[in-house]
Amino acid sequence: MMPFERRYSRLAEDGQEIVLLMGRGCFWKRCAFCDYHLDAGPDELSVPINDRVLDQVTGEFGRLVALNSGSYFELPVVTRKRIEELCLEKGIRHLHMESHWRFHDRVAELKTRLAREGIALHPRIGIETFDEDYREDVLDKGVGKGVAPEDIAGIFDECCLLFGMEGQSTEQFERDVAIAKAHFDVVYINIFNTNSTAVRPDAALLGWFQERLAHYKKDPQLRVLVENTELGVGD
Repeated sequence: MMPFERRYSRLAEDGQEIVLLMGRGCFWKRCAFCDYHLDAGPDELSVPINDRVLDQVTGEFGRLVALNSGSYFELPVVTRKRIEELCLEKGIRHLHMESHWRFHDRVAELKTRLAREGIALHPRIGIETFDEDYREDVLDKGVGKGVAPEDIAGIFDECCLLFGMEGQSTEQFERDVAIAKAHFDVVYINIFNTNSTAVRPDAALLGWFQERLAHYKKDPQLRVLVENTELGVGD
């Protein structure tokens, strides 16, 4: 379980508060590279933790990022209700959340409903790569093939790319960045960190990226996370 003190972050430079909440875990649990879904528990465990985390939200920036080890819709119902109430009480007009593609209809519905309350929803998807063969046959992401970037961007405002794993290439990554920038408002570049899965980093790719790190960090559309904890949450 994630330590409580790693579940809230205040990033003044980005003008946002970030909470890392707990739900029952990602429904998919098959992504080859991910052990994030292990941060999960039944509602009777997660709800009290989430309440304590959300008690720290001040609304000072008017922007809240609600993350969890899965999709937003896998949080307890009472936690999701509390988030919406907080947005209204604290004057938070921008809510960011993450979701798997398979919930895209619910994302669209939530965006429409919150807009009626004066809250702009900024959905984020971990697409990892637009190379469908690698994403689906190797990473087992569960998005499916034949889903065009423009279709994804019709629902999601932001996307996350994952780079530095064995089997990837610099050409693949450069294509991914170009596609992501053309379709999404904000693009997160996550560098793969060794975890408990069998997936391993590619030292040559990581070295190549390190040489270009400054270039990517200068791009205002990109957010580069070399370490998993750079948003101030997580472990």
